[in-house]
Amino acid sequence: MPSRRSIFRHALISLSFLLLYLLLNRPEVILLSRIGFVAWYPAIGVVMALLLGISPWYALLACFADAFASRVIYSQPVISFSGTVGSVGIAVCYGAAAYVLRGPLQLDLGLRHRRDVVRYVSVSAAAAVVATMIGVACLIADHSIAWGEYKSSALGWLLGDTIGLVGIAPFLLVHVFPHVRNWLSPTPSRLRSAHSAGTTFTFAALAETCGQILTILAVLWVIFGTKDGRYDHFFLCFVPIIWIAMRQGVRRVVTGLLALNFGIVVAMHWFPPSAATFTKVALLMLVLSAVGLIVGSEVSERQRLAMDLNEQTSYLDSLVQNSPLGIVVLDRKGSVELANSAFERLFQYDRQELTSIDIAHMGIPDDEATDSAQLIPQIFAGNALHRTVRRRRKDGQILDLALHGVPLTVNGEIRGAYLIYEDVSEQIRAGEAQRRHAELLDRLVKELELRTKQMTSLNEMGSLLVCSGTVKEACAVVADSLQRLFPDAPSGALYLFRSSRDLIEAAVRWGKKDVLAPTFPPDACWSLRRGQPHWTGHLGSGIACQHLTQSSTSECLCVPMVAQGNTVGVLHLEFESAAELQRDSGRESFRESRQQLAVSAASQIALSLASLQLRETLREQAVRDPLTLLFNRRFLEESLEREIQLAARKKQSIAVLFLDLDHFKRFNDTFGHDAGDMVLQSLADLFRNFFRATDICCRYGGEEFAVILPESSSHNAAIRADALRSEVKRLQLQYRKQTIGQLTLSVGVAAYPEHGSTSVELLKIADQCLYESKSRGRDVVTVASPQNARLPVDPVIDRR
Repeated sequence: MPSRRSIFRHALISLSFLLLYLLLNRPEVILLSRIGFVAWYPAIGVVMALLLGISPWYALLACFADAFASRVIYSQPVISFSGTVGSVGIAVCYGAAAYVLRGPLQLDLGLRHRRDVVRYVSVSAAAAVVATMIGVACLIADHSIAWGEYKSSALGWLLGDTIGLVGIAPFLLVHVFPHVRNWLSPTPSRLRSAHSAGTTFTFAALAETCGQILTILAVLWVIFGTKDGRYDHFFLCFVPIIWIAMRQGVRRVVTGLLALNFGIVVAMHWFPPSAATFTKVALLMLVLSAVGLIVGSEVSERQRLAMDLNEQTSYLDSLVQNSPLGIVVLDRKGSVELANSAFERLFQYDRQELTSIDIAHMGIPDDEATDSAQLIPQIFAGNALHRTVRRRRKDGQILDLALHGVPLTVNGEIRGAYLIYEDVSEQIRAGEAQRRHAELLDRLVKELELRTKQMTSLNEMGSLLVCSGTVKEACAVVADSLQRLFPDAPSGALYLFRSSRDLIEAAVRWGKKDVLAPTFPPDACWSLRRGQPHWTGHLGSGIACQHLTQSSTSECLCVPMVAQGNTVGVLHLEFESAAELQRDSGRESFRESRQQLAVSAASQIALSLASLQLRETLREQAVRDPLTLLFNRRFLEESLEREIQLAARKKQSIAVLFLDLDHFKRFNDTFGHDAGDMVLQSLADLFRNFFRATDICCRYGGEEFAVILPESSSHNAAIRADALRSEVKRLQLQYRKQTIGQLTLSVGVAAYPEHGSTSVELLKIADQCLYESKSRGRDVVTVASPQNARLPVDPVIDRR
């Protein structure tokens, strides 16, 4: 919403316009002879300036002012064609003209360009023609004039309006309304002076202004003041106007036009002309105003172009002289035509020296003489040049310079060359340092990526080793992981100590297995002797381990694997080539980086293998009898339950043998417990050799044993038991060179599902059969009868 301040100012402008409009409509101002016949109409110039300078919407105010002036000054009736249709039509014509000039044509309200003056004169003249036809038609309709007076009235109306448009409005647009617009603006600013070069306030300018004023007065006196030449010599009016227009342009000429037009009107008051002369004077005022405007705008435009050209020339010269870059301009012969101070400082030559120097060969180093000498001729050949060159300045220092050269072409002809030199020595050095830094950073990033990949592989190997159930599985994991961890070591082996600790054997080998010894004594490896990693050089250079074969021609690394103070074995790696033994300075050597990774891998492998070996030892101790190394009673019960479930699924039978060594106490009492232990061990060895690998032999307790026979019926089990009994009787054992005597066994046999459906039932029935064999005189095999049935007992193979 507009503020109160803005509304007040617009109201003040409207009131001022209305008063000025009434003043300029006075008969003595417009030289009114009667309604419809005037010498000029300056009020229209004020209307057009208001519509253009502020807003076309002021056409409403112009319409009211015209109707109000007709009523107040000329006593015309309000309800008439002139007071209604005429006022509205004239306001619409000039409002539309102002809209077209401000909008689509984008008129410069200062009239500083010739095209703006031509557009203004053309559009305003067209609006004046239409307004004239409307106004005169309304006068005829109101019977203010007769039809026969239409042409003369229309000519006077058109000339009067046009004089106001080209003689009064331009002055207001140029000098008055810029201040009015700034006053109405919400954010007023200080108006910048737009005086041309010819209007600077000096004594000469003041004298010229006074001369122009005196010339106008003299011309008015000659034309109107003398009796003999009165209303003659009209051409003299063009002298001061053209003088003003040619010297000061449009800003001064609009003032001169206003002064001359008012002077003519005042002279016509003092010396009234005849009716014929009246029209000539009006036509003179119109032509004089139009010519003054056009000539003044043309001169102003040329002055502006000259000022712009001079400003651009000064600006370009300032750019060249104040540029931090060395700039030199060559003529068509290659001589220096212009050089700025930066170029002189760059090469340390003064202007006098530069005029005698050949720029094409100036300061070229010896190593670039051939190539650099052809650069300037390339520019004169019409080619633009952008490249980095090296030049030696006056003190001998070599500079790296960015050279930009273009040919200076005028009308298709090369007139010279324009060269720009920029010192990029620091940038070149910084770029080189940055490049080296980037290469180092790239190497570090690649090394970090390699370390990350290696750590990932180590962690993955550790995870797989933790999940390994046996040493064999762990060795397979090690072989696969180390081949990926050491891609440049295609061959290798993992050696582990035997339980006797007197020999090391290969648990797993990969790559060229023929160059890797399968076994070797501990003292054959220097890493085991020294307790630290040991390298054997290419082609046997250095101290070589004895376990290496003669065909090995690679870089070899042996790493002892130690876990919790115990040496588990040796990790052996053979690298393909020694071409990368040393890398760039600042990085680890080839051997150091591989050795560090191998030590980490060996430590992890050693811990995992030690843990697996300990686990296997504990497992063996948990399920085996320490004396006979047969499975114990707990393993028997767990295995029997598992085998029964498997047999039930496969619909097969299982047999269980319960065996007891007859009169074992007698051996202990006669020969001692050591002899008894020897007998039990001998029986265990016999069981391992006699039964199948799938049969499970267990020491049940004391001199009692139990055997599980999968996929065996009670009949087959009885036959095997009787054959075992015969084998035991044939044993000839000695203890300390004393014959122990004949051994006999009592055996009980039970089978699933024939005699029982659970492990508890089978063990109980087999134990009962064993006691039955004992009660029958020992050295007997007793087979259980089917459930809930009893049969006679055979003397050798007794069935229940």
